[in-house]
Amino acid sequence: MTSDKVNAALTAELFARKGMKHIVISPGSRNAPLVIAFAQHPNINALTIVDERSAAFFALGIAQQTRKTVAITCTSGSAALNYAPAIAEAYYQKIP
Repeated sequence: MTSDKVNAALTAELFARKGMKHIVISPGSRNAPLVIAFAQHPNINALTIVDERSAAFFALGIAQQTRKTVAITCTSGSAALNYAPAIAEAYYQKIP
């Protein structure tokens, strides 16, 4: 079986190969392997913002300025729901 660390490293590498340069991380215990993998990847700028709602709008700002997709990650549970307002804003403004 493949470990979470290996899967996370492969995910970071795939994102980088597809041209993604930025990820905004809201760290937690459940996304720790992703946090580590993206933070260690040499071609990805990993930014940490603890508050999920602020993190999502910060990522939206990066996407507006660069016109490139920005990834966001948070821990499990209701934390992801805090991303919804910024995701909706990006959708309706047609921001990647």
